[in-house]
Amino acid sequence: MKNENYQAQDFAPMVSNNFEIRLVQTEAELNEVLRLRYQDLLLYYNANNTNETGLFTDRYDAFCDHLIVVDRTANVIAGTYRLVRKEHIARFGKFISENEYDIQAIKDRNIMELGRAVVRKDYRNGAVIMLLWKGIFAYASANKIEYLFGTASFTGVNLEDYRHGFSYLYYHYLAEKDILAIGEHQTRLDLLSESEIDPERAKKQLPPLVKGYVRIGARFGKNIFIDVPFNSLDVFVLLDANNLDAKYVKKIME
Repeated sequence: MKNENYQAQDFAPMVSNNFEIRLVQTEAELNEVLRLRYQDLLLYYNANNTNETGLFTDRYDAFCDHLIVVDRTANVIAGTYRLVRKEHIARFGKFISENEYDIQAIKDRNIMELGRAVVRKDYRNGAVIMLLWKGIFAYASANKIEYLFGTASFTGVNLEDYRHGFSYLYYHYLAEKDILAIGEHQTRLDLLSESEIDPERAKKQLPPLVKGYVRIGARFGKNIFIDVPFNSLDVFVLLDANNLDAKYVKKIME
């Protein structure tokens, strides 16, 4: 698949020990990203969601930027995030998150959608996701991004599995912006009253990526979108670039 942004400017590669943080530069790298997504993301949520190509891709991939962390010793992509700015969606008119959420409250600002986050199984010790966030912060700063947003997925479509976690997000980390889920497959985040929440159970029910978002300073939309085909429960994630957790950001950028 050809990507029009291989020569994207405003982001200089960074090196940390044996890892390099940069954007995809070749078609071969992009295909490696799409295979990684297929194996460790798409099939992780739904093992029946197979296709003949062995790639997890959509129409946005040819026009956006793909952030990667490369293990230079093993010559393999250890993790990736998709970065989509307004310039990238000019021909589409909307971000992929808008299939699930109404983002009019922020769409007139300089925003960037984060998506398709995946870390290769052998690298899930926390280090690679930190390097990806280092790249995201640098990229966002270079492009003067005001808000970063996207969706985070919980495995499966059984709301009961996560009612403490969802409710905990509602009462402690609700976004001030009025971001609402759209369509028929949705429900409110506050499945329990605040007094009913077991904080320990709540924290155990939050996926590692969501816990990471919380540490950074993210806020969440008030609705859950039930993605039946993907086999996930999605929450809207919003990061104000000017109101992040300064200590955590400093730790990441060191």
